[in-house]
Amino acid sequence: MLYIEVGLQVLLKVFYLRAVDELNRGDSIQNRLVDLLLDLIVLTFKVDHLNLLHNSVYATKLKKGICFTQLILKTIFDEMVFRFLYNIALTLFYPVVQIAALFSGKIALFMAGRRDIFGLLKLKEVDKGTWVWFHVASLGEFEQARPLMEAFKTSFSNHKILLTFFSPSGYEIQKQYDLADCVCYLPWDSKKNVNRFLDFCNIKLALFIKYEFWPNCFDGLSKRKIPTYSVSSIFRPEQAFFSWYGGAFRNILLDINHFFVQNESSKSLLNSIGIDQVTVNADTRVDRVYKMSRQNNKLELMEDFTAGKKCFVAGSTWPEDHDIMEHLFKKENQLKVVIAPHEVDHKSIEKLEKRMGVDCAKWSSYNSEKDRNKSILIIDNIGQLGKVYSYASFAYVGGGMKKNGLHNTLEPAAYGIPIIIGEHYNRYEEAVSLLKRGGMISVKSAAEFKEITHKLINDKKLTHQMGENNNQYILSLSLIHI
Repeated sequence: MLYIEVGLQVLLKVFYLRAVDELNRGDSIQNRLVDLLLDLIVLTFKVDHLNLLHNSVYATKLKKGICFTQLILKTIFDEMVFRFLYNIALTLFYPVVQIAALFSGKIALFMAGRRDIFGLLKLKEVDKGTWVWFHVASLGEFEQARPLMEAFKTSFSNHKILLTFFSPSGYEIQKQYDLADCVCYLPWDSKKNVNRFLDFCNIKLALFIKYEFWPNCFDGLSKRKIPTYSVSSIFRPEQAFFSWYGGAFRNILLDINHFFVQNESSKSLLNSIGIDQVTVNADTRVDRVYKMSRQNNKLELMEDFTAGKKCFVAGSTWPEDHDIMEHLFKKENQLKVVIAPHEVDHKSIEKLEKRMGVDCAKWSSYNSEKDRNKSILIIDNIGQLGKVYSYASFAYVGGGMKKNGLHNTLEPAAYGIPIIIGEHYNRYEEAVSLLKRGGMISVKSAAEFKEITHKLINDKKLTHQMGENNNQYILSLSLIHI
């Protein structure tokens, strides 16, 4: 019994020392959690008074044995418990999503598109020939993957491309993408689904774009020895991979053969957890948006609506973004306002119209005689925004008033126009860079938004300089500019 007590005390002492170390490295939330655990150990076991590790002649052997035991326990947890809990969560979450689909058109598309994945794969004969798999979350990641798919198709015309999406907003727009031989949704990441998918598809190479990390998918690819790459990825210190509790998450990354990251800090973070197969590349979207900005972007509807007046374009907006721009919903003869909300279902568009409280035009029903003199145009479909930005004197990019996602700022930047965003942008490398260069302004409130829009409407010098700053940023990163 004495030996058990001593062993327990030693384990607690080791935990205490390691916890102190984690305390010094963790963020504020982690600090509070670890600090609580330390207090419990001190009060319950009086571990502060234990000096066994420092005084015992067996300290080294004990410490090695304890570390070995910890390693075994960690491995068991990472490889078994984590995956078990993950699969249980997927199983429990599935019926929740099914119920949610009854109330959300977007989720309904999400579920409906996944019902006949295997029928589509069979129709496209993905089990025959040689296939390369590109997976993207939505439209932003698709734009990052597009240059790669174009280059791949040119260099390896005998290979076929399988393109999968996670989000309906991406799939619904690009499901007819001509360079892909098959476009479908990513299967639900259960072991059964993944195994069926990979057993059926004759995939020789897999590329996952930016933030897409799916445990069962990666595990299945690894077991089949299919080379897997993470492309245009970005890593940040606050991600679970680099946290004190992140061992299980770090193991997911071990299934990836090579990382092509966007910056040196991402490479350093991966190196810090023992991952060395990393290459730094620029964001593949830059060349894409540069190319788009130099093509013919003329839109007859926009020509008619703007009629040579200054135009403000708000792209990929959410209700939180609309909160700060309400003063623009009032008729201003000197400025044409175009709003492209992220959600374009009937209910969302109807809510936006009511919120404006003014007579506005809609893209889908635009009538030149009735609508050309209106001050506001709502884009109630998807796929027009990239060209619409070309008519803007300045732009707002949505998502930054929410904590979960600023949308694509590179598109308007490529047209050399000033950009306004919300307050949450630190996770986005391009946004941070554009702010530092002075081509973009972040606002936190309606008052700040009103102030900056007033300046951009009336100060030609400021508008020109901000736009030029953005243009130079795109040119500095593009590999195809003349």
